[in-house]
Amino acid sequence: MEGKVNPSGQNQWEGQPGEELSIPEAYIRDLRYEIVVFVRKERGGSDFTFRCSKYKRKGNGRYKFKGVIIDTSKRNAEGEVELVRLSYHPELVLVSVPFMVIPATEPSSAG
Repeated sequence: MEGKVNPSGQNQWEGQPGEELSIPEAYIRDLRYEIVVFVRKERGGSDFTFRCSKYKRKGNGRYKFKGVIIDTSKRNAEGEVELVRLSYHPELVLVSVPFMVIPATEPSSAG
């Protein structure tokens, strides 16, 4: 299912487990980096990852990420995926947040 492409706006795709989830290639092309964001556990959070096409340090602990894909799939208590959900964000900014950048070694795919 090929959808409309608008890389300047947010977008989201949902599907059921076992279904093929198809995202237009324009959104997942050139995702060069995987970002692991470390969240303080005492605040009830958990670490998460996203992929982006590029990033840049903007100073004062600010980093800007372009062409971001986040997997926000929902899992049940057993850890099984109940809802497959990916979202695209044209830009994301982290301020004073610890993270690690890993070069994406395998091509991105969404299905």
